[in-house]
Amino acid sequence: MELSNYELVRYPSGQLVLMRSGTNAQGLPAPGPKDVVGVFANEAEAQNALARLVASHGSSGQQAGRHARRG
Repeated sequence: MELSNYELVRYPSGQLVLMRSGTNAQGLPAPGPKDVVGVFANEAEAQNALARLVASHGSSGQQAGRHARRG
């Protein structure tokens, strides 16, 4: 998971939508549709979801590193 693949969009209605896009072979954002990860009514909820993504991204990287060292 790359955090740079995520985008938080604020609509005029006040909704915040967290979206994820794919990447091409060069690691750049791919054109095309994006996956909606979550829709939030306020910024605090959206920031909480982003914080959970960051935390899960960090812990999965540490676990992968541990497995690689054991192997």
